[in-house]
Amino acid sequence: MIENRVEKILIVRLSAIGDVIHSLPTAYALRQKHPNAQIDWLVEEQSYPLVKLNPYLDNVIILPRKRWKKLINKDFIKGVRSFFSFFKKLRAEKYDITLDLQGLFKSAISSFLVNPNLRMGPSDGRELSTLFYQAKIDLPEKKGHRIYKYLHFAGALEAEMDEVNYGLKLTPVIKSRVSRLFEENKIDAKNKIVVLNPFTNWESKNWFLESYFKLANELIKKGYYVIFTGSRDDKDAIDSFGAIDQDKYSNLAGKTDLQELAEVYRRAALYIGGDTGPTHLAAAVGIPVIALMGPTDPETNGPFGEGHTVIQDNSLECIRCWDRHCSRNMQCMKSISVEQVLRIAKKKLSD
Repeated sequence: MIENRVEKILIVRLSAIGDVIHSLPTAYALRQKHPNAQIDWLVEEQSYPLVKLNPYLDNVIILPRKRWKKLINKDFIKGVRSFFSFFKKLRAEKYDITLDLQGLFKSAISSFLVNPNLRMGPSDGRELSTLFYQAKIDLPEKKGHRIYKYLHFAGALEAEMDEVNYGLKLTPVIKSRVSRLFEENKIDAKNKIVVLNPFTNWESKNWFLESYFKLANELIKKGYYVIFTGSRDDKDAIDSFGAIDQDKYSNLAGKTDLQELAEVYRRAALYIGGDTGPTHLAAAVGIPVIALMGPTDPETNGPFGEGHTVIQDNSLECIRCWDRHCSRNMQCMKSISVEQVLRIAKKKLSD
């Protein structure tokens, strides 16, 4: 059992946007149990904007891993000094507990270098991470959504695990930035907005771009406004869209940060995409999601909450194979038709 008087907690969940989103309710659960504690979060730069929105945290600290790599390549001594200086400052905080939600070498060694009174992490951690923990948390054997897995960490600190609160507090400044973005891109917000996010970080999880384009034109025909989202690297591919009405869609790929993306999604009536961070962000801000899934498991990795639909062909032997690169001609994604997605989308948009 953890003593009730915990003054300083450092949560360590460094990367993978989807997993960081699923981890966010841990902060709320810990805050309810330890209202007067200092609760901080160590995260890598990519996911920092989302964690920064969480009002249940006192400090969000960026682990500058990419910057260290560049520094070490340019000036080894300077890079090493930066590394040890960073952890020296964290050690000065004198944390009572570090709670490693990630269970990888990079998160466990970070926890170790912070040197808290107690280092906690998952008993099934990978990459030798468990060697760095003083207390190993046994996670439930029963398969369930990743959100419940992360809440179980909060339970190890005697927090309640029933309520899921992401703590994504979208400020007036963020809302104003998105309003300006809509004006600049002449986005017609009078009509219902449908967001399409075609790309994921696995080749095998991508539905086909031409299918997204067909779907987009069908939605435009029905009177909906379509917004494409994605990274800067996705912009050119999405720009090849031949819209039947150029005034009824916008390509915002690479034009938003994660905070602005959350607000864009909040303004939409529906989101459609694969198993990727933005899909989980859309679910977290509370809009209906249609998730197109093949190699991953909806029970653990699908959009969390009420009102979402996963389309997946469970008749295939290879379904949920967890392969990043498909050797079976992408049968699981080919089995999802534009007509099927459109039918479900129309039903959700009419509710």
